[in-house]
Amino acid sequence: MPPQLADAKVANLIDQGAGTWDYHLLTDIFEPNDVIRIVKIPISQEYEDLWYWHGDPNGCYSVKNGYRHIVGNYENNMNMGFNKWLTLGKQKIPPKWRTFLWKAISDILPTTINLRIKRVDVSPVCAVCGVENEDVMHALVLCDYAKTIWAQSNLPLPSIMKNIFYEWFDELLNILDSDGILYAAAILYYLWRAQNEAVWDACVTHPRRTLAAVRVAVTAWRQVHAVTPSATAPSIAVAPQGAVTPIAIRQQPRQPGLQRQHSKCYIDAAYHGVSDVATVGAVLIGEDGHFISAFAAPLPHCTPL
Repeated sequence: MPPQLADAKVANLIDQGAGTWDYHLLTDIFEPNDVIRIVKIPISQEYEDLWYWHGDPNGCYSVKNGYRHIVGNYENNMNMGFNKWLTLGKQKIPPKWRTFLWKAISDILPTTINLRIKRVDVSPVCAVCGVENEDVMHALVLCDYAKTIWAQSNLPLPSIMKNIFYEWFDELLNILDSDGILYAAAILYYLWRAQNEAVWDACVTHPRRTLAAVRVAVTAWRQVHAVTPSATAPSIAVAPQGAVTPIAIRQQPRQPGLQRQHSKCYIDAAYHGVSDVATVGAVLIGEDGHFISAFAAPLPHCTPL
């Protein structure tokens, strides 16, 4: 830039009387190609010059608005039919379950059908049922093993059975609340684990034990994240068949002003091989030897393979 133009402004290039660009001044300063571009810029002298972003009602720019302005809304620009990514992203479920659901919806799980598409020499038959070819919909919904678990889950399922997983899951999001989606996500995740166990360990976990593992995982997630199930949530705390019902003994009231110190907690667990049930119990005893509280409950999914 020439030194004499160091403090020059764009307004100096405009003919204030005519309200147009000063073409002769432009040709003296700029290259011909730049002059052509400059004169295409409209001039509005009656408006105050200011920074304003049209992508936001407040006129403030953000990376999020800029991204959506360029590529559009992610939920509406997917090549596939599933359009509830934002709804799924807002669900309070473990991240690894959310990642698994993304893979299942995107049909990139390593099912036998997908492996054969990648030219992996494997049998297409499902390792669990040994009847149908294994794709995402079969492994998670249509397999007899999966049907048994869904039937015992007490969850309302889509009445119209789709052959494409993301369509079936789309319907599932319409009929379940947040608690139901958490439970369904756990079932789907553990169904896929059962498929992998059938492939790598050559064994199939009993449906009752798989559901027990689902209940334990959901309960642990709720306890850690302080999530209280809603009144309409499906009953998932049912003890396995033959298990002992949890018992909580009422705590004895303490006398005012009495401080409890050096209390002792005694715990024990047992396994009954005939009924295939494991239980645990705990007793809390105060410093003076008096009973304080006790608890007993079954231990689901703790039986040996």
